[in-house]
Amino acid sequence: MAQKDWQEVLNILENKKSELFETFLLSDENFLPNETLFNPFNEKHSNFSASELGKGKPGQWIPVYYLKDIPEFFRQNSIVPVRAGAAEFFFYKGEVFFDLTKIVFEKVNISKIPTIENYIPATLKANFQRNENAYLNKAVALGYINHFVDDIGLVVFKREIQTKKYRRLLYGQFGKIKITKPLHFQTTKGNKIIHPGFQFEIDLVLENENEIIIFEAKTGSKSFDNFSLLQLYYPLIYLKSIIDEPKSIRTIFIDITTSDTKEVYRLLELCFENDFFDSVKILSACEYIND
Repeated sequence: MAQKDWQEVLNILENKKSELFETFLLSDENFLPNETLFNPFNEKHSNFSASELGKGKPGQWIPVYYLKDIPEFFRQNSIVPVRAGAAEFFFYKGEVFFDLTKIVFEKVNISKIPTIENYIPATLKANFQRNENAYLNKAVALGYINHFVDDIGLVVFKREIQTKKYRRLLYGQFGKIKITKPLHFQTTKGNKIIHPGFQFEIDLVLENENEIIIFEAKTGSKSFDNFSLLQLYYPLIYLKSIIDEPKSIRTIFIDITTSDTKEVYRLLELCFENDFFDSVKILSACEYIND
């Protein structure tokens, strides 16, 4: 498991440069390596790499999706590794995992929500082997996503598009992204470069005339206690880097809990103010129960 790998990384770095993390914690720096605490393997490298550490299979341990994936020392001191290139990472001193247990989700009466069409696709109703994208599609079909992002008329009915009364979620995209230009991981206390070759995944992006909406989804038999804000932040700064139009970009997390008898969709919209990773504002939170 990733926690074991990160404990090994901690030991390797401490053996290479004693008291590295203790010095980092006592400093005013938010990133490691930095201008005063260099990479002990190569002072010219602004990140650490799997090859420098002598560790293989970086795809199995560098991505950190859950708080439990890092050792207790990191958790206690709010130090989290952040992917920043092909098999590269830096350490960030701050909050990365958003605590969902503190959020009160407003319960929505789904009987008052119109579905997108006058039918629900058979593959979304059947006992089909589903992944996160399938549940996202179902949330769209049932009208939950439209209701959450704009409950005053964001719909996709063809007849309403023709009347131009409403905005529409027009294009949907998802999949893996490999960046070819640097991205900037920005905080109120400084920034770091994410190098080309870095890969990440977008669960879903929807767009209408005025805005782009990024969705990160998690599914399971029980609700999640936390999730990594990076899974919304990477897509945000990527889209900001390639979109020339002055469009608003929104970021929404969806926790989808499933059982044999019902599905619970918990939607949470967050905002990274001024695109700073450490300046997160909660905008809305709703719960939709389909049974």
